[in-house]
Amino acid sequence: MKKFTLLALIGLLTLSFSLSAQNNNARRSWTAKDRAELMEKELKLSAEESSKLKALFEKNDEERAKQIEANRAMREELQTDREARRNEMQDMRAKAIAENDAQIEAIIGKEKLEEWKELRTKRQDSIRDVNRSGRRATGNRR
Repeated sequence: MKKFTLLALIGLLTLSFSLSAQNNNARRSWTAKDRAELMEKELKLSAEESSKLKALFEKNDEERAKQIEANRAMREELQTDREARRNEMQDMRAKAIAENDAQIEAIIGKEKLEEWKELRTKRQDSIRDVNRSGRRATGNRR
């Protein structure tokens, strides 16, 4: 009886560890629709503004997918000159954010864009804090 109980307990522990190890770091995939709905809810946007933002986000997602494919094709070059490529990517990202913000401003206006930037910064900071303290402090690595 004791052996059976011990064996069952070990089996349950093994099962619980394997279940908890799955999808711990699963990130939500934010679709264009999800992002537009979030902005609509937080900034109280009209349906027209929301639909324009959704179209903009879909276009940006397509461009980002093309860029990812190009980066995968150039993987060998990335390994040889990492720092220069990193700086180039940071510049491209800053330029893309500036262009995106300008397009969003044309849709929702300057005041709502500033409000959105503040909300976005707070959200990014909280995610960054969790990533810096959460995973590394507990020793969970991918």
